[in-house]
Order: sequence, then structure tokens, then C-alpha cells
Amino acid sequence: MNRLYIVILFLFFLGQSSWAQVKNSIYSMYGVGWLLDNSVGINKSLGGTGIAFQSGRSINYLNPASYLGIPPSSIVLEFGTFGIYNKSANKFLSFTNGNINFSYFTVNLYLSNRWALSAGVVPFSFVDYGITSKDEIEGELTSFEKEYTGTGGLSRIYLGNSFGIYKGLSAGFNASYIVGSIIQTETALESNIFSGYEFKNEGTASSFYLDYGLQYIINDDNWSYTVGLIYGSKNKFNTTNDVTITYNDVTDSLKQAGKYDLTIPRKIGVGLSVKRGDNIRAGLDYEYGNWSNIDFADRKIDTRNSSRFSVGLEYTPANNTSDEKWYKSLSYRLGANYKKSYLEISNTQINSFGICLGIGIPFHKINAVNLSVEYGEEGTLKKGLIKNSYWMFYMNVSLHDLWLELPLE
Repeated sequence: MNRLYIVILFLFFLGQSSWAQVKNSIYSMYGVGWLLDNSVGINKSLGGTGIAFQSGRSINYLNPASYLGIPPSSIVLEFGTFGIYNKSANKFLSFTNGNINFSYFTVNLYLSNRWALSAGVVPFSFVDYGITSKDEIEGELTSFEKEYTGTGGLSRIYLGNSFGIYKGLSAGFNASYIVGSIIQTETALESNIFSGYEFKNEGTASSFYLDYGLQYIINDDNWSYTVGLIYGSKNKFNTTNDVTITYNDVTDSLKQAGKYDLTIPRKIGVGLSVKRGDNIRAGLDYEYGNWSNIDFADRKIDTRNSSRFSVGLEYTPANNTSDEKWYKSLSYRLGANYKKSYLEISNTQINSFGICLGIGIPFHKINAVNLSVEYGEEGTLKKGLIKNSYWMFYMNVSLHDLWLELPLE
């Protein structure tokens, strides 16, 4: 692979402006939006599982201690894209939408048997919703429609390091810059004698962020067992907020424009995995977020501690990707997850689940195209709330190249 090609790809994907937007969801209107910490790479087809998985065929961004797992003296480049079909509904109506978009770009570089680097741009959160309602002018018989929309989200630019500490034990960290903008708009449409208005809130958020990981591997004949731990610290964002109102084609800035509080709490996670040669691996993750102490400006919602459970299984029949029969070199993946989100509305916690299937198709020995499909649901129809269901089709490409003649010692 031409290394100039890698650089060109990196610059191209870095220039994309819509990393974080994924699917329409009313629940993305709160805080930093709907979080996407586990939505890249083949981890997606494993239900988001990966805290105890090593990087190898694909870069495992979930645990920075994993980067040492790529082949020695190699560089791995990876990028992904997705398509989504989404349905949102309450007890009275429903609507559908869909889109196709780029998702992420990462690269992993093996420097020695004790040090590996990773860098890239990955989604952190998204805001994407639309609501239509009716209202009336007080004292008048005139009614008009209101539209509430939100777009944007946060992306994460990171540099990760993975270090070999002792036999079987590795540690790592990601140093990240999280940045993005969120635009929320309330529009009253013109109706009879009412000329309408537009109320727009444009906010930006940015912050440096550190997260850490550990992995310990125990080898027993052809089997290996791994325990993984991750930790992310509480973080407050630097924010700006510009509020404007447009009425009769005149736009004015409102005095309450300025900074606003935006914080994400600390998170911890633990994972267990088992692996048999290059044929079978399975993993189980649990992740916890301390959201109960985080308050939003909207008093209609409360925050609760979040949790995520996921499980994933991968099977590859061939002992190596150069097996004579091509279909034996395919990797088959299955995963599922269940999330208790940090949102509570009308005393109801907004939860979600997803079920994933995937396949890895190798080419040129160790390169691969990975395809997956996920069905998921979030929210509920109870208490007048909204339920979202979606199909997501995901593709990522993993490219491997020799970086050094010999690993550095």
C-alpha cells in the first residue's frame, strides 16, 4: 500500500463535516446529545463489545490498551460509513427517515513490542431531531404550526498510546480533543394574520479529554483469556451560546446569549473475553456512567446513572486468511447490547437495545471489508413518550501495511 495514499485518505476524511450525525432521535435534544462511544469498527457488529478485545484484524478504539495487538511492524488504516432507516412513533402518529454518511477514520501504528500508537477522528455524540406541533394565539381564533429541530453533535480527534508493562499486561490512554456545534431551532410558521418567527440557539462545545485502559492476557495452550478495564474522567466543556430571534425578516440577538454549562461524568467499564487461536473469540462488557449528579437546564427531565451491557461472538473457520477455500476465511459476527441511558422523562428512564449481525470479507491476505446490520429500539410509548426503531447498515474497511523491517526494541 502506498503510504502517500494513507495520508491523502486521512486528510480527506478529516475534512468531512458531518461525523457525528447518525439517526433521528428526539432524545438527542438533551445535554451533549445521544452518546456514541462504542459505535466504530467491527465492535459495532459485536454489539459494541470490545473492552477486553485486542486490536488485530481491526482497530479496537474502546480500550486504548489494545493497540499493541496489531501485527508487529505494521500500520493499520481503517474507515467506515453507514446507512440508516429510522422510524419514530408515539400513540398517535409515526414518521420515517434515512440517510447515508461517513462515520470515522482511525490509524494504528506498531512501533515496538512495548509501544503502539493510534490516531483518528470518531463520533462522540449526535443531535438530530424534528418535531411538529400546533399552537394558538391567546385571545385569537388563529392557530399555527410550530417546528422544533436540532442538528449537529460532537466529534472526537484523538491520539492514543498503548504500552507493554509486563508479560500479558498492557496499559494505554487516549488524549482527545472533543469539539462540535449544536443548532436548535423553534420555528412558528406563518398563518393568516400571524407572520411567524424563528428562534435559534447556536451552541459550540470543546474540551480536552483523557481516558485510560488496562488489559491482562492469560494464555493456556491454544486458548487465551483477557480482562479489560477502562476509565474516563469527569469533564466540563468550554461553551458558547448565541441566541437569535427572527421576526418580520429582522434578526435580533437576545441578551441571554453567552456561555452555558455542559458536563459529562466519569465512566468506568470492565470486560472479559476468551479466544481460541484465530478461530473463535467471545466477549462480555459492562460500562457505568455517573450521570445522577449532572443537571441540565431543562427541568422537565432528570438524570440517572447510565449503564451498558453488551456481548459479542466472532467465528472464523480458517486458521489463516490465506486458506485455499475463500469462504473459510470469512469472519462471522454476532452481538447484542442493552443500555440504560442517563435520561429520565416523566419518571421513565429512556433505555435502548440493539441486535447485530456482521461478516468480515478478507482480501489481499490480511485486509478486510467488514459489513454489519443492526436492528435497535430506544424509548417507549408509555406516558406519551416516543419510541424509535431503526435498521443500520454499516461498512468499514481495514487496510494493513508493513511499516518497519523489524520492530524497534
